[in-house]
Order: sequence, then C-alpha cells, then structure tokens
Amino acid sequence: MPKRILPIIACLTTLMLSSCKVDFSPNAPWRDVPNVYCVIDPEEDTVWARVQRCFLGEDNLYNYAPIADSNYYAPDDISVYLLAWKGRLEGATLVPTSQLVSKWQFTYTERAGKPEGNFPSGIQPLYYCVPGARQLGVDTGCVFQLVVIKNATGDTLASATTNLVGFLDKTIRPRDTTEVVLISPNSSRAQEFGFRVGCRGVIKWNALPRGRYYQPVVTFFYRKNDDTLSIDIPGEQMPDEHGYSTLSSKSISINRFLSTIKNHLKDNTDSLFFVNNVDVTILVCNEDLKAYMASHETNATSGQEYSTYSNIEGGVGIFGSRRTHIRVNVPCDSIGTPSPQYIDYELLHLGVGFYGNFD
Repeated sequence: MPKRILPIIACLTTLMLSSCKVDFSPNAPWRDVPNVYCVIDPEEDTVWARVQRCFLGEDNLYNYAPIADSNYYAPDDISVYLLAWKGRLEGATLVPTSQLVSKWQFTYTERAGKPEGNFPSGIQPLYYCVPGARQLGVDTGCVFQLVVIKNATGDTLASATTNLVGFLDKTIRPRDTTEVVLISPNSSRAQEFGFRVGCRGVIKWNALPRGRYYQPVVTFFYRKNDDTLSIDIPGEQMPDEHGYSTLSSKSISINRFLSTIKNHLKDNTDSLFFVNNVDVTILVCNEDLKAYMASHETNATSGQEYSTYSNIEGGVGIFGSRRTHIRVNVPCDSIGTPSPQYIDYELLHLGVGFYGNFD
C-alpha cells in the first residue's frame, strides 16, 4: 500500500519547507530569531524539527531569501532539545513545581528535494531525536518542551511547550481508548462501514484527551495485477471546542465515495478487483496545532496582512501534537448478490475496470 499523504499529515510538510520574515523595530538591538516547526506523534519513533533563522535586510527581501546563510544555522551554531516534564501548564508556562523526567538532544541532518522557489532549494537542514514510541507513550501525561540553545553563549534562543494527544499506554490510563466506533445506516452489522442507495456512511468515534481537531478518512483498497493499491476518501474536518466524549461525521456520502474512486481511476485500462474491507482512520491534533492551521485557513481568504498563530517564545513557528494511527479495518457494505442495494453493484457499474471483489 503506498504511503498516504493526508491533510493533517501534509500540513507538517508545508511547515518544514517554509521560511518567514518578522517585523522588527529599526531602532531595536539586533537579536537572533529562530523559525521553529515541530509536531509530535506519540506513535512515531522519531521526532523531527525544522529550525532556521529569520532574516532582515536593508533592501528587497527577495534578494536575501535564496541565500542559504540567511535562512539556515550552521550545524554547530545551535543545539535543539526535547524535554518531558511531569507537571502541568498554566497558559503556555510550566508550573514551578514541574520535574524533569526525560531529555533528548536532536541530531542535525540534511535532506534534499525541496522544489525551487523564493527560498533556497537543494540541501535542507533538519533535526531529529529518537525517544521511541514506547517512551513517548509512557510520558504522554507529561508536558513536552522544545528548546533551542545558541552554542556560543549558552543562551536560550527559543522554547515552546505542548501536551500530547491521548494516551498510548492503556495500562497507565485504561479508561482512555482510541477505538473507532462505526455505525452503518440501515445495516444490521454495527461494525460494518456500509452504504445503501442515497445513504451516507456514518463514522462515530471516541474523542481523545486534548484532541481538538479531527478528520475521518476512509481508505478504499483495490487490486491491479498483483499489487494492492488504495484511494483515500477524506471526510469533513471537525473542530472539538468543548472536549466531547464522542463525535460523529456524516460527510462521506455514497456519491462522494464512488466519484472519488472514479476520478482516481478514470484513465485505467487494466482489469481491477476491489477489496471488501476498508480502513477508517481518524486524524487528530491538539489545541496548538489546531490554532496554527485555523490561522492559515482564516487568513487565506483575505488579501490583507495577517498574523499566523505561533507558540514559540523568542521565535516564530509551531510546536504541537497530532495522532495519525487511530485506525480500524472493517468490512465494506458488499454482502450478498450484487444489486443496487450494495456498494459492490455500484463499483461493478462504475465503468473504470472493476470485474469483482478480491478475497
């Protein structure tokens, strides 16, 4: 199955390939201002961070943007750390009684492949640390802090704090669950993702602690030659302002389900077989990442200058948390002899090469 690029996941890619300009008072003393982007997923072994410098010039800033030295720190200029604190936040500040539980130092690395544009292409600096998913899971109840240190002076250039979404280790918090509960309209099997003509697939799930922005995605699988391929059908993005215990989405209709598949396969000339099961994934992020994305969505409709949400003290950017692995595999509504009541009938008559199901 190919690696999927989903809306919330793709957001981080956009963050990592961006830079910025920060407004300064011309009479203020010069200071180093980092541009920091980091998103933690407690089910990933590796945490990645993008740290670069903001720049200021005396003439057109586009003249400075392509220069790597204007954007990037040298490998030995800074150190980046991830800290886990046993404590709580008051606003964005750790309470004084917080205790340091774990500390990891990021390693400098370089990646290639950024498309050409206003900013430097070619080699891109990144930082990573490997606390391991199990360690992050154990420390999910902690407050996490990202710190950028200037090596020449030992000064803290930037710092930020965030909480993780949900709990990974159920032995520590057994009441917290990541189970996705599915309801199919007019279906006798509650765990079946089903359609009937004119009905919608309903997805219902348990909200996670500190989860504030959700998006369900249904993944349809099919066989082409000897390969199993997939198509993602995203549902609506849903904010949760109040921390509800359950949430539901009714945005994936049979017409949207079928049209997404048809548009994806419209140029296909091979014989295809569909798989009866689908994956249902719930993407979720915490308040910090939700606020950052919301500021971009709000300002995208305006041609005026705008401010992007940032929780980086001493710099700009975002340090947040997400979950991308809350997933179940369930039967799709394709039981019995193909007829207009079932999704397999619709797939066979979609006109893109389906010959039947693949068991």
